[in-house]
Amino acid sequence: MIAERTLELPGGVARPDGAVCRRVRVRQLTGADEEALFERGRAGSARVTTFLTRVIEDVEGLDAPVDETLVAGMHLGDRDYLLLRLRQLELGDAVHEVVRCPACARKVDVDFAISELPVRRLVDPQPAYRVALAAAGGREALVRLPTGEDQSAVEGLALENPATANTRLFARVVLEYDGRAPMTEEDARAWPPAVRAELASWLDARAPGPDLLLDLACPHCKADMSYAFDLHGFFLPSSSRASTA
Repeated sequence: MIAERTLELPGGVARPDGAVCRRVRVRQLTGADEEALFERGRAGSARVTTFLTRVIEDVEGLDAPVDETLVAGMHLGDRDYLLLRLRQLELGDAVHEVVRCPACARKVDVDFAISELPVRRLVDPQPAYRVALAAAGGREALVRLPTGEDQSAVEGLALENPATANTRLFARVVLEYDGRAPMTEEDARAWPPAVRAELASWLDARAPGPDLLLDLACPHCKADMSYAFDLHGFFLPSSSRASTA
C-alpha cells in the first residue's frame, strides 16, 4: 500500500540547491478531503491547493513542510497529475462521462482509462528556460513554467477575457525579455500577437503533466467532439454531471 501511494511527479519540486524532488507520498482520502475539494465560495485553484496540502504526506528528499505555499508553487501539471492519480487510486482506472455533441446536440457516452492518458515528463527540469522567439526576430525570453499560484492569479479573468488572462500570466512567468527585467503587464500587453502566441505554444508544449485532451468524433453525425477532461468536475462521483462540450 505504501508503494502504491508513492507517486512520481512529471515535473518535480525544486530544492534550494537546485535538486529536483519527484517522489510524493499521498494518504488515503476521507470524506473530509472531499468536502475540502468541493467547498463553495472559493476559487478552484485555492480549493485544489488546500486539498493537496491535506493529502500529501511527504515529498521525498525535501526538507520542508508540505504547506499551502509549497503546494501552490508546484507545477500545474504536477497538481493535475496528483488529482488524476488520486482519482485512479480511490475510484479505479475507468472513467465514464456523458457529453453532448455541439453539432447534432445528441448525448454521447464516453469511456476511457486514466492509465491510457499520456503524461509528459521533464527530462532535465530547470528553474527557468531560455527561449528564442522566432516571432520576435530571435529575441530571447527567460521563461519559467506556470504554477498553481499563477493559475490562482489568472483564473478569475480566464472566462471574462482570455487575452487579459494571458497578459497577466506572461507578466508573471516571463522573467526577462530581450535583456529587460522584470516584466510588467504593460510590457506583455505591448508584445505583438505572434509573440504572445509563440509563448503560449511553448508553454503548452513544454509544461509537464497529463494530456487531458480526449480525441472524439460523434458516433451519430461524425462531428469533432474533442474536449479536455475536467479533472475538477469529475474527480469524485458527487460532482459528476453531463457535459455540454
